[in-house]
Amino acid sequence: MPDLDSFGPDDPVLVSPRYLAGPRLEQRPLAAAMVWSSLTKAGWATYTPDNQREPFLCASPCQLVRAARMPNATDGGWKTAVYEDALAAPWWTASWSAETPAELIADFHRALAEAHSLGALHSLTSPAAAVYLPLLNASWSHMVDERGNQTFTSPDRLATVTGQRRPSHVSDVWSMNVAPDTTGRCRWSARFSKQVPNSLVAAFTTSLADTTSVYRAAGQLPKELGSYLVTEPAPPCAPGRSEAASPAPVRPPAGPGQSAARRL
Repeated sequence: MPDLDSFGPDDPVLVSPRYLAGPRLEQRPLAAAMVWSSLTKAGWATYTPDNQREPFLCASPCQLVRAARMPNATDGGWKTAVYEDALAAPWWTASWSAETPAELIADFHRALAEAHSLGALHSLTSPAAAVYLPLLNASWSHMVDERGNQTFTSPDRLATVTGQRRPSHVSDVWSMNVAPDTTGRCRWSARFSKQVPNSLVAAFTTSLADTTSVYRAAGQLPKELGSYLVTEPAPPCAPGRSEAASPAPVRPPAGPGQSAARRL
């Protein structure tokens, strides 16, 4: 396989493992359109402040499910929350730091759109095995501590998935960390609170463990990870190059207390 240094910054490449490929947000105004494409195709609305170039919120028609881009947060990442009551604390949340590969977040939201259409956002019936079987099938190692907490580690030992044991009437709390340098610095992380349906967490771990290469421009790849990456020239019509171009939905009227926003 060609070395990363053999490519120019604009050369299209296919790269694996996908969890080290960086966020793939080469066109910032299209970042949310890619991550939320399944939601907008299902009729969810996006909101963009007048002083921003890209949307910061995507909301379900019922306004009880909200996905947000967090540019002012410490990690500049993404967060999705499900509410039982619009004025109450969220029932569950899922969050990702800014360097999380966009394909993984998009796959989570694809499952979210389906679960919302089926009314399954409060369902904990999916077995926990659905979360970790994709990892085991991809040869990730597995350890269980004395408290029953589970840790799964990628074959290259650069990514970990942790399931924290909780009482039997609630699901586990899942977290993911990718820390590829020797100092232990976390490159990106994901967190799923205890009420996130296992079927949705499983959509993320399935994408995380997927060995299919993802598209990047060579200049987008983190140079310091070059020794860990497998790259090859991408064909002219590499999958995923135009997936961010989804049509903008019609924005519903602003509710009480909502600031005016323009559509994407």
